[in-house]
Amino acid sequence: MKRRWVVIAVALGISVGLSFPLAAQEKEKKKAEKAKGDVGLLDLEKNYMILVTKEGKLITLDFNTKSKVTMLEPTEAKMADIGLGSSAEVEYQTKDDKKIITKMEFRKAKGGE
Repeated sequence: MKRRWVVIAVALGISVGLSFPLAAQEKEKKKAEKAKGDVGLLDLEKNYMILVTKEGKLITLDFNTKSKVTMLEPTEAKMADIGLGSSAEVEYQTKDDKKIITKMEFRKAKGGE
């Protein structure tokens, strides 16, 4: 009888111990990341954009109706207000291998509307 309780206690300990790293990893995914660069591509039909950093790195970002966009004048804006070559600073969260924009501030490209 004691042996059964020992086995149950060990199994319970192992399952609890394994769940802590998973919980920490899940919490890590929710933290917003930041990136700066120029808008290289903006697809309003497929709801994604490509940000080109100063180092030349391309970051593909998805957006949705919850993505908050602000023109740095400052005025509320929409994704459709962004032009190619606009300078942007974004915050995003990674979910299911996609980077979803949660907040974005931009300046229109020089010579833009």
